[in-house]
Amino acid sequence: MHTLFVLWSAFFNICRLRLGPQDLPSSNVFLGLTLFLYVVINVVLSLMQQLAVKDAVLSSLVDTGLLVVLTSSLLYFTKYSARIIQTLTALAGTNSLLGILIIPVLFWLEQIGLNEGDTSLPVLLLLGLIVWNLAVSAHILRHALAVPFFIGFFLTVVMYFLTVSILSQLFQFLS
Repeated sequence: MHTLFVLWSAFFNICRLRLGPQDLPSSNVFLGLTLFLYVVINVVLSLMQQLAVKDAVLSSLVDTGLLVVLTSSLLYFTKYSARIIQTLTALAGTNSLLGILIIPVLFWLEQIGLNEGDTSLPVLLLLGLIVWNLAVSAHILRHALAVPFFIGFFLTVVMYFLTVSILSQLFQFLS
């Protein structure tokens, strides 16, 4: 239990931009666990956005696959392939942690929407969590690639839009 707390504490500190991916253990087992958690959290978030179960699972698996392929390719082509496991672990773990924080905000937004109330505060919180997620991913890529923060942020935004574009094309094709 102590080890689990230390690891989640490390993810929390990465989210606070205090640690980098290099501070995580380079473990295939740990990477597998964080990727599994990432898939589960993405399925929950997709279901909350009214996707069917099959589509939610497919979307989550494609998103996870794109995270792995894009990040691994980026690190491989920049000659930092030794950092792939820790970088993917950091990205999957922090995205999972921030995804857990997004769940109650989406639930709150849904409840307010059903009661036809003012949705500005939950929307603002959701936007803040999305920006925080982008900043954390940029921070991780900055450390992994040994580049300035703005380049990490640029790469994060490019990867985000690639993922969104591929997912939207896939679901447009499947519909």
